[in-house]
Amino acid sequence: MNFTLRSGCLFVVLMQALVFAEPAPACDGSGSCPVPGSVIVFPEFVNSLFNGGSLLNVDGNLVSQTEIEIGAVCPPAFVAAGGFCPRGQPIEIHFHWVCPGQEAVASNFCQEEDFDVNIMVTGKLAFSADGTPINGNSPPMVPAPPCASGYLIGWVIDPASGLPIKFDGLIGDAVIRGGNLAAGPNAGSSTALSAYSAITIPADPALPTLAPIPLAAGGTLPLGVAGGYTGVAGVQIGDVRFDKTTAGDPLPNVLGTTSLVFLTLDVLSNRPNNPVFVNLNFWNESLGSTDDSTDPAFEHMISTFTEFVCWTQVPLANIAGGSLTQAFQGTRKGVLIAGPATKMASTGAPGDTVGPVTLIGLVQTIEGTSANAFMERGYIFTMVTNGMLVPTTFVP
Repeated sequence: MNFTLRSGCLFVVLMQALVFAEPAPACDGSGSCPVPGSVIVFPEFVNSLFNGGSLLNVDGNLVSQTEIEIGAVCPPAFVAAGGFCPRGQPIEIHFHWVCPGQEAVASNFCQEEDFDVNIMVTGKLAFSADGTPINGNSPPMVPAPPCASGYLIGWVIDPASGLPIKFDGLIGDAVIRGGNLAAGPNAGSSTALSAYSAITIPADPALPTLAPIPLAAGGTLPLGVAGGYTGVAGVQIGDVRFDKTTAGDPLPNVLGTTSLVFLTLDVLSNRPNNPVFVNLNFWNESLGSTDDSTDPAFEHMISTFTEFVCWTQVPLANIAGGSLTQAFQGTRKGVLIAGPATKMASTGAPGDTVGPVTLIGLVQTIEGTSANAFMERGYIFTMVTNGMLVPTTFVP
């Protein structure tokens, strides 16, 4: 389903004016060193109203669990080349809520819901991930995603044609709150609050600002190819805090659990998708000795894997037989290298591709008491990549 809100703008005049060459961005759009982009990805949302849920109580106010924040600036590379953006320049963004599929269920379908929003350069918009307006400034006609959680992807379009164009000015972030607590002095209220910066993907630096980006075969969004957008890697690297659900060594006795969020942009929206397999290699914390080989309790590796269809959030407790705990590892924290991600053939998705695919990841930790499922506090780390980009297409 497509929800559209469009308005007249200055794009025809600007397209004729903004055609000179621009310097390349400082880095690619893999998320390792973010720059404003023409594509933006929010790796996680939570829709607490799905299947009859409720809004959260924060200081006596009813609020949505996820707030998506999107901003637009004049593309820095364009400005560096002597360009400028007229005051009030309108920008239109086409978004897709993307939901996870379940292998061997409903043919591995990954549901999506798409919509458009309008913003002006140096403007800011915020909207929820449950279809509830935050206030009178929330953009209209933003539908609720058709699932409890997943990811959001958007790209700048020409409002006249609805086709993608280059405008490396998108920035954004998301705020995700924990659920209402069940026990303690804050029972019935939400206290956990996490946030992350969105992943931004610039267009090919050889293209001028506002230039059209030709769609790939079948009307798909080209990533990691000349004339399209810069790419996304297939490997994610990050820090993790191992689970601790009961008191004991190592100190301190701060209880909490960690989950990994993974997604791929190699998605066939509203169509069957093959599962993505991801190798997971964990190393525990080092004591800093000159020769860790003399102390086998540290710097050892656990190698395992996970699999998902389009998007997943997997607790550490469900990986490697429950061995990713502080008690088992003997340390609080460690390092994770995830990938390379690969799609494998499935009988439920005969039309999908196989082989290397893109991978984006978050590490999400919650802390607190067992009575509240450790949801009193929370934080999110974005992951970095190995810089090896995987050409792909996103199929709206």
